Amino acid sequence: MTARSFALTIVIASLAVAPALAQPPGTPPAGPRTAPAGPRTPTPATAPAPPPGPETTIAPPRRNGQPVNIRVDVTISDQRGGATAVKKTVSVVTGDRQSGFIRTIATYTNLPPVPLNVDTEPELLPDGKIKVAVNLQYDLPGGASSPAADTANAGPLRSTQIRENLAVILESDKPLVVAQSADPVGDRQVTIEIKATVLR
Repeated sequence: MTARSFALTIVIASLAVAPALAQPPGTPPAGPRTAPAGPRTPTPATAPAPPPGPETTIAPPRRNGQPVNIRVDVTISDQRGGATAVKKTVSVVTGDRQSGFIRTIATYTNLPPVPLNVDTEPELLPDGKIKVAVNLQYDLPGGASSPAADTANAGPLRSTQIRENLAVILESDKPLVVAQSADPVGDRQVTIEIKATVLR
């Protein structure tokens, strides 16, 4: 072997050993390089189900009234002692599930205005009966039915005031006594009778 060939062999050997010497001890030999993995996308967590809200009750729609008229008669009987009862009848005609009212005021010379007011709303039920709501205001002077009398030295009775708010079930054209009021001091009694009639 010539000196030139020997020198060439040493150069080739040094080139083969150089990469292994460049790695720090304990480093595994480099394998084939792969592309770095991209950033991992976090898996979205499943959102918890919202807590159940309060239960809501939806009211059924209001039923329309039937195409009929209903007459409501309100009869007021006012009696003091053994005297003959004074009767007054107020009549209101209105459609099914419709409201109607009457306002009456009487004025006396020596008394304040005396009202007789009636509000009513009838409803024809599926079984043919009639539900009637009645609101009544009734004031009657003390001497309208009989001469005023002293009661336990309280002086003459000036007036009696009645307020009624009623809701009753009636059969068509059959009257029903729905209230009987007594004077808080005297012997006066006021009876309320209601009759409802379907007008065909």
